[in-house]
Amino acid sequence: MHHLFQVGKDVILYAMLGTDQAVAKGTIVSTNRDNMLGGMALGKQYCEVIVNVVLKRDTILPWPYDGVESMADALNMPIAWPYQRVIIFLSIFHV
Repeated sequence: MHHLFQVGKDVILYAMLGTDQAVAKGTIVSTNRDNMLGGMALGKQYCEVIVNVVLKRDTILPWPYDGVESMADALNMPIAWPYQRVIIFLSIFHV
């Protein structure tokens, strides 16, 4: 399933706990399990995402680091987000 998540793909990040609420939009910047973020490797369950749009500012990050603890802190920053809570954003434009 993780093969669908490629660097450069735009994604929607969903809340961690028991809800299907979108909390941010971003772009995948790494799917390499050895990539380091906040001093820890991403591992198998997380991808690294740059947050482009914050939808729910008070969302607490599952992997806080260096003053980036909530979604409000994460705008334009890289964060780790679990693959299970990431959906590829497909936009269809009609010309």
